[in-house]
Amino acid sequence: MKIHALQTGTVRCKQFQLTGASNVLSRLYQLIFTDKWGEWMPTYCWLIEHPDGLTLVDTGETAQIYEKGYLPDGGLYHKAVETRIEPAEEIPQQLAKIGFAPKDIKTVILTHLHGDHIGGLAHFEHCKIYVSKTEYDFATSKKGTGNGYFKKNWPSWFQPELIRYNNADEGNFSQSKKITTDGKIVVVPTPGHSIGHQSVLVKGDNHTTILAGDLTYNESTLQQEIADVLLPNTAAKQTVKAMHQYVQQQPCLYLSSHDWNAPTILAEKRVYHE
Repeated sequence: MKIHALQTGTVRCKQFQLTGASNVLSRLYQLIFTDKWGEWMPTYCWLIEHPDGLTLVDTGETAQIYEKGYLPDGGLYHKAVETRIEPAEEIPQQLAKIGFAPKDIKTVILTHLHGDHIGGLAHFEHCKIYVSKTEYDFATSKKGTGNGYFKKNWPSWFQPELIRYNNADEGNFSQSKKITTDGKIVVVPTPGHSIGHQSVLVKGDNHTTILAGDLTYNESTLQQEIADVLLPNTAAKQTVKAMHQYVQQQPCLYLSSHDWNAPTILAEKRVYHE
């Protein structure tokens, strides 16, 4: 199997999300009242070449974010996150750089349903698309829009396969879902950043590659067990601890969706270590 990192634009959030904050009040103050932004970071999707067919993990951002009405005009959204992308950076153009097109993709796995991870959905109507049932149910509920899910932007045909994690445990993760017949691509629930966030494990002969989504921002924040969340929650703490233990128990490449170092880790097969 081969994995490709595909960058679709950049994103930034408030600095406290990258380095942590002492308490909830500090987080709320920095979110609402300050312009202490972190650095611009990449937004990666991942293409997996597998004998069962090409699998894409997330579909990236879209240049439609600049169209009036696509994103909220105000509210907390723009205080929490900013994104930028050019049309040439969208997923079809990134696939073309490595010799593929959207029509070549068989399967799409979505780590979660925030806009910078599903902006390219419109190109993949022909695919089998996997989403956590918990994530989908919450995103489509009355609370969805207020929590950063904009169903109005989804393609009208979008009816994903909802994952319930009915396979055996995977290491210290008590639930999993095998995506491929050989069990080489497995999804595990990693809630915290979002209620139904999931991560993808690609199991090779010598190491496991973890496509972590927005679980943490990079290896350093995984080691420190700093979750990528606006406000601390029990699920995030438990998930990051579980993943930290997982990468210590076996050789792993840890790839976050917004880590500038991810392509280097992937190219050098740089196994996580402390």
